[in-house]
Amino acid sequence: MSRRGLKKDKSLLKTSPSNFSGLWDYLVSDIRDTFRSSGYQNILCSFSQDYSMFNQNILDQLNIVDSKILFKLKYKSKNTIVLGTPGPVGILKSVIDNNINYTEEPLKLFDYGVSLVDDDNNMSTAPTQHRVFKAEYIGDINPIRDAEFILTAYRMLEAQGISNMIVNINDLGAANSKKNYYSELLSKTPSRFKDLASSLAYNPLRLYNELLKLDLDMNLRLPQIVDYLSEEETQYFKSVLEFLESLDIEYNLDSSLEGSIGFNEGIYFEIVSQDYPDIVLVRGGRHNELFRLLGGDLDCGSVGLEIYIESLLDIIQKSNVSDYIKPTKPDIFVASIGLEGQKSALKILSLIQKHGLEAKESFGMKTLKQQLLKAKQSDAEITLIIGRKEAVDGTVILRDKESENQEIIPIDKLMSILSNKISKL
Repeated sequence: MSRRGLKKDKSLLKTSPSNFSGLWDYLVSDIRDTFRSSGYQNILCSFSQDYSMFNQNILDQLNIVDSKILFKLKYKSKNTIVLGTPGPVGILKSVIDNNINYTEEPLKLFDYGVSLVDDDNNMSTAPTQHRVFKAEYIGDINPIRDAEFILTAYRMLEAQGISNMIVNINDLGAANSKKNYYSELLSKTPSRFKDLASSLAYNPLRLYNELLKLDLDMNLRLPQIVDYLSEEETQYFKSVLEFLESLDIEYNLDSSLEGSIGFNEGIYFEIVSQDYPDIVLVRGGRHNELFRLLGGDLDCGSVGLEIYIESLLDIIQKSNVSDYIKPTKPDIFVASIGLEGQKSALKILSLIQKHGLEAKESFGMKTLKQQLLKAKQSDAEITLIIGRKEAVDGTVILRDKESENQEIIPIDKLMSILSNKISKL
């Protein structure tokens, strides 16, 4: 498995210590602010977990080949612990162990810390230290959440001056889909590679990549995982892609993406700058089954992402991006009704974030009444309402908190009107 985006680059040392420290501090602070302005709360996670919890089922869902990959520590006669908790385990376990409610209202959480797991999944190499932002959305299995996560990460990178980005995306499938895919892949594998195929039965996507490396002409004959997804998985994947298209976010269907530590099922994506395609800045995707195995509710689900600070700093310095301006952000609340309303609302949310304004939303609430109550509780100065009619008409209903007046605004004039209103607050 590639270590793209994780290895340290000596170019990070080209700046003076004070400048480098200042840039690092600013970047970390700015990402925290962006998460908070998008409705995420900081959660403090344990740096260690009891080694006994990492049974084979958990390791499989974490996409970890062998427990020897984990960075373990045993002190005298006490239990062995794992340091630098891999993937989303830290956040998910904190929610479960502390009985934080995620069934009545979904949770948006993030954490910043150190990862000690070697993403090579290679037992011959020692774990290295990486500073990572991890974020999770817990409590809603809805494709709009996957798209919103990608949007949040995309705008976050854009705000740091990262350009020419693309989202590489794949659907890794659930256990049954992977089983069916492996059977078909095995039938297409030349006899000289059968031993390799048997050794990689646990991960057919890795087998797909290994076969391509061994025989470059084989890509014309090998099946792809997306052709073996269930009808429900296929529709989910299609919906995520439709949301991305509605946001004009460039994506690439990459059948070679096999996930990474913490991501081994369903939607999986990596965001890169096409100027530096070998450096992964953000990884993310679904881990509903992992959440269930750790003690959570499968029907609520979880989707997460990881942002690699060293990699982001490397590209910022290579691109000579040094000036960041973050304007004051008054509150805006976006309410939506129905699928068409959600699609339009997500585009409007993208516009608002792109202009550096704070926006809150409540896509998980089905009724407008619930959303307007949430808008009132959030003390938003302006509430935007989008239903099917507004989506079709290309308009949005703007409700002003102070005057309580409502007006219908064409979307193409929305940002200028918002800017004018905000300037008077």
